[in-house]
Amino acid sequence: MRQIGWCVVVSLLALTASRGDDPPKDEQKDPTPKEQYQALLKDFAKQQSEVIAEINKAEGAERQKLIQKYLGVGKTFGEKFLKIAEDNPKDPVATDAVFWVVQNANGSPAHGKALDRVKELVGEMPLGDLRQRLSRLRGGPPALVEIVVKRAEKDAGELPAPDLLAWAATNGSQTEAGQKAIDLLVEKYPEHSAVERVCAMLARGGSPKAEDTLKRILDKAGKPAVTAAAAGALGQLFAAKVDKLSDKPAEADALAAEAEKYLTQAIDLFDAKSPARKDAEGELRALRTLRVGKEAPNITGPDLDGKEFKLSEYRGKVVLLDFWGHW
Repeated sequence: MRQIGWCVVVSLLALTASRGDDPPKDEQKDPTPKEQYQALLKDFAKQQSEVIAEINKAEGAERQKLIQKYLGVGKTFGEKFLKIAEDNPKDPVATDAVFWVVQNANGSPAHGKALDRVKELVGEMPLGDLRQRLSRLRGGPPALVEIVVKRAEKDAGELPAPDLLAWAATNGSQTEAGQKAIDLLVEKYPEHSAVERVCAMLARGGSPKAEDTLKRILDKAGKPAVTAAAAGALGQLFAAKVDKLSDKPAEADALAAEAEKYLTQAIDLFDAKSPARKDAEGELRALRTLRVGKEAPNITGPDLDGKEFKLSEYRGKVVLLDFWGHW
């Protein structure tokens, strides 16, 4: 009996000690910087989804207002992400946070501070890591494009350097530094895959050096895909200029011949099923049949009374064609 009593006492003491050592159930650890970052990402995505749902239900001016709200969601999170970086400067997640702000919170007070930090990181982080970071960054402020180009020039002998130039060329083509990146990419790495994207951008115009750059790419390119991209871009560039020379038929014809030459070259080189080839074929067809001074292709269709007609039946007469539809 005495022995049993001591066992009960010992058990009770052990139980008391055990309860004293255990932390209270309501006591929780603070979230780690990574957990804070992930929670913010989740909240950001949730708010975007909610606005998208509203956009899909709205119309007219209200819809446009909601679209602007959607574009501004990132600004409201800028300070929150920046705080994670400032509170945890040595944690790897700080880099994730400042890059996020640069990508998503343009126009917010936090953006300038984050950009300053990112510019420092561009100058000091390993090129491989930088390449990976930039690959997830779409578009870039001119100041960032400039410092990326400088880093690529500084470490020109390193393998990732061409990819840095490619990012600057395709994300900052309208900036002075972006133009420099294009020139360096064409001069030193004319076979880089990004050169094809550069050709597509130059085809849309806007750069006074577009024609010269595309011709240099043609001269240097060895890969058929790059040659085709440059030739197709030159053809599109010249075709667009032809449309502006309706009052100068001789100049228009000469330029159209140049455009046709390049488009034909591109079509011969593009893969038979590639969208780029179809685009070039459509451009060439329009150049040959639809520009000012060319004979309009014959079309058929019902008139207002439902009677079938052919355009060729009105040859020699002044005809106004009005194409319209409902969307």
